[in-house]
Amino acid sequence: MKVQDLGLIPFERIDALLEKYILLAKREDYLLLCTHPPVYTIGSEPYTCDLPLIPSDRGGSVTYFDEGCLMLYFAFKVLSPPRFYAKVIQALEQFFTIFDPNILYDRTRPGFYINGEKIASLGFRYKQGVSKHGVSLHIAPDLRAFNRIEPCGLKGVRATSLEELGFTLDMPQAKELAIKVVKDVFKA
Repeated sequence: MKVQDLGLIPFERIDALLEKYILLAKREDYLLLCTHPPVYTIGSEPYTCDLPLIPSDRGGSVTYFDEGCLMLYFAFKVLSPPRFYAKVIQALEQFFTIFDPNILYDRTRPGFYINGEKIASLGFRYKQGVSKHGVSLHIAPDLRAFNRIEPCGLKGVRATSLEELGFTLDMPQAKELAIKVVKDVFKA
């Protein structure tokens, strides 16, 4: 597995980059890390609001990204989407257990939650046997902006972050930890 840190990149550019990495992933898996300037995006599930929504071909509904959301985009060869997804969940469980064992994956509302508040979102597509899109980890986003929507279109759900929970973690530390857990789980 190769790791690429893309830094701060506009969301509008990510789809073209992912298409490039999908071609490269036929030979080797790529984990792409980045953050985005503030943006509301919409996946395949509808959502109505008065905010500008940038369309994406990922799964899921509406979400918010900014410099406080660590994005993990996976361009991995995938023989079994359910097995791949289970490994992604396992890696995120390892990531969050370090901070609070009460941050758990919810199969009925895909994502990670603590006390009913969402702290990570997952949205994938598979193209030509390769995964596309990935995960948003809420390290320290602007929660006022985030909570102008219902994360992932889930009624009554509020977003939270590691920062709001009292954990101090800068983005380089978050990236280092995310890379470690993904490598550990995928044995790359």
